[in-house]
Amino acid sequence: MQAHVQNAILSVKTYGKDILHRKLQIILGAAVSLALFLLSSHYLFDGFHKRFIIYSVLSLLTGAFIILPRFKRWYLSIPVVLLYLVYVPQKMFERIELPVHDLSQLIEGSELVNIMIIYLIFAFFLLILRRVNLAFGVSGILLLVLMTANYYVREFRGSSMNFQDILAINTAASVIKSYKLTMNGELWYSILYFLFFISMGFWCKLPREKGIWYHVPITVVPLIYMGIFWNLWSNTDYLDEHQLHGIHWEPQQNQPMEGFLLSFGLNMQEMFMERPAGYSENTLAGIAREAEESYQSPDIQWEKAPNIIFIMNEAWSDLKILGNLETSEPYMPFLDSLEENIQRGWLDVEILGGLTANTEFEALTGDSLAFLSPYSVPYQLQVNHDMPSIARVLGERGYQTMAMHPSIASAWNRDKVYDYLGFEEFVDVDKFQTEYEYVGSYISDQCNYNEIIWQFEHKKEDTPLFLFDVTIQNHAGYGGSNYPLKVEKIGEKEDFSGWDLEVVEDYLYLVKISDDAFANLITYFASADEPVIVCMFGDHQPLLGDAIYDTIFEGRNLTQQEQGALKYIVPYVIWTNRDVDLPQYGDMSANYLGAAILECAGAKLPPYYQYLLQLRKDYPVISYRNITEIKDDKAVIQYQMLQYNQLMERRYFKDLFLLRAPK
Repeated sequence: MQAHVQNAILSVKTYGKDILHRKLQIILGAAVSLALFLLSSHYLFDGFHKRFIIYSVLSLLTGAFIILPRFKRWYLSIPVVLLYLVYVPQKMFERIELPVHDLSQLIEGSELVNIMIIYLIFAFFLLILRRVNLAFGVSGILLLVLMTANYYVREFRGSSMNFQDILAINTAASVIKSYKLTMNGELWYSILYFLFFISMGFWCKLPREKGIWYHVPITVVPLIYMGIFWNLWSNTDYLDEHQLHGIHWEPQQNQPMEGFLLSFGLNMQEMFMERPAGYSENTLAGIAREAEESYQSPDIQWEKAPNIIFIMNEAWSDLKILGNLETSEPYMPFLDSLEENIQRGWLDVEILGGLTANTEFEALTGDSLAFLSPYSVPYQLQVNHDMPSIARVLGERGYQTMAMHPSIASAWNRDKVYDYLGFEEFVDVDKFQTEYEYVGSYISDQCNYNEIIWQFEHKKEDTPLFLFDVTIQNHAGYGGSNYPLKVEKIGEKEDFSGWDLEVVEDYLYLVKISDDAFANLITYFASADEPVIVCMFGDHQPLLGDAIYDTIFEGRNLTQQEQGALKYIVPYVIWTNRDVDLPQYGDMSANYLGAAILECAGAKLPPYYQYLLQLRKDYPVISYRNITEIKDDKAVIQYQMLQYNQLMERRYFKDLFLLRAPK
């Protein structure tokens, strides 16, 4: 017994000497602990309470794991590894969620799945890296990055980060400068915890990591766990029984109810479109024949094919759709006064506060996002081959087709997507021929429209122009500009003392600047010698704070779903410089707008667009918010088949979508 005690004392002394010999690690560890303590005190200190003790200990231990040598005897390391496996995943789950919401809304059973996903990440990296400490440390780094990125995505967009956001990293980098990256206490608390987990994880190295008795278990155990997880995910009713399947009509609620990792996983699962039952080329040919036989073209007389200016205006919306909103001056005076040669209405879109490319996709292709995951960004995934669009149809009809965007070409993959959609030319900001003008951080709408005019004046002679333009002036990042427009009343509220209305007031003034620029564009084309159609529509509303929504909806007796639906409505206008009798389309979803423009231009329509225009009469709005109720109707199923063919089949049935009709 005495010998064991002496050996233990000797081991402790030896361990102490090993620590003293790690001079560089001592300096680094002490510096890390001090820096973390000071930062934690800055963001978290509110007195000498429980949180002060916790962040002090976490700061100390994070540095300590840098200093302390690993145990040389494997049986001493095993308890630490087991402690990590038992304690850390649960705490990681909590610290991923708490910076963005409390845990009160979590659906029963969701916490277990989120923790299992964390173990799945451990298992994956253990299988790949073959070292326990590397698996723990790298997993911690990955989850820290995801947690932080998700926090800022929710701050800027109001919904959780999804897989497509990772694919859109270049787009995010191009606009991040307009946002204010702030740190709150809860976010820092999570970062501190994760730094502790990472430091501890890298320390958890097992001394004996050689031989069959090590490599067989770290291969077999992760594979067995992955099999168990896959079975739970795919072959059991666990997710359905606990209603863990995502909220399609309001996806921003998915993380509070399901947890970030689970909602992220469901997003990845739903990225692809399911092949519709009964789908075949013969079925498609039959749909095309029926569309051609029943479609009646409106009698629109043009002296020659009109030029088409198709503008998707960034975040252009009329917030009065939400409820009563009164301002010190009108923010859309020109459009409100425009009465001649114009059709207008409301457009249902699938996005709020961001993901601009999704409305663009629907308008250009006629496809509906309702058949895809609510997290999908087709420009990042499905649009990776030549496919139909109104640009391709008009190109076949002899139009010069041009896309324009006053930002970098790679944003939302547009430098590739526009080619896939059949545009002949893409004018990004680097190709502008006119002088740059800015409003805030972005190219102004007026500058954008000056470039449209220049391109119109320099288009191919005797060739009609189809120009699709995506503006950027009104991009999010509102507040702090001290614009003169002021909000005077929201709902029934007139006293805003103590309120921060800068975001709303700045946004509405940007809308007014857009209105002024659009007035100049219409004035120019009103006197053009050639016939011109100008269509402008918004891609989404801006994301407003809960206080604004609560106030503007107060007293309207709307359900939560009705309130949510109003956030997804933007205006559209179709104007022409000729006195022609344009069809009236009324309110509709964005997937119909491109077909409507083709019809207004008097273009010979392929069967697909004929089908769309007839479908609109029965189903003017098709969206995530109503697809569950209508998905089994025959016409909607046929629409899904048509969409599947052009979006998912590289060799799509061209006679459906181009001018050559099937025999």
